[in-house]
Amino acid sequence: MHPSNRWGSGIRAAAPLLLVAVGVGAVFRAGRRFTRYEVTGESMRPALRPGDWLIVDRAAYRVHPPRNGDIVIARDPRDGRAIVKRVASGSDEGLELLGDNRARSTDSRTFGPVRTQVVLGRVLFRYWPWRRAPGSP
Repeated sequence: MHPSNRWGSGIRAAAPLLLVAVGVGAVFRAGRRFTRYEVTGESMRPALRPGDWLIVDRAAYRVHPPRNGDIVIARDPRDGRAIVKRVASGSDEGLELLGDNRARSTDSRTFGPVRTQVVLGRVLFRYWPWRRAPGSP
């Protein structure tokens, strides 16, 4: 095989992956509905772990309020930083947000119920790491 043919076949093989990567990047750059967050703490183990990257729908609650069991990104009412928690319950007085890892979570048990307005979006899925071996950290 001539060296230029190998080069061409490599480009043809990589082209679909490159197009997908460019498309995903364009959607996230131009889109205002979806954003990404990195998990930094232990409070949502085992569902989410430090270093996980999440896709978040910032428009998810324009039509309906957060539901019990939803994993959300919210503003910590004490300092405004982004936190990831699970909705435990909701009422007229606010949402109760709890971490799955109760022993390592600062959540509504500490800062009380939060207003729906502090919820930045609903976690749709974890996209990184692609695969995680069972039982790995």
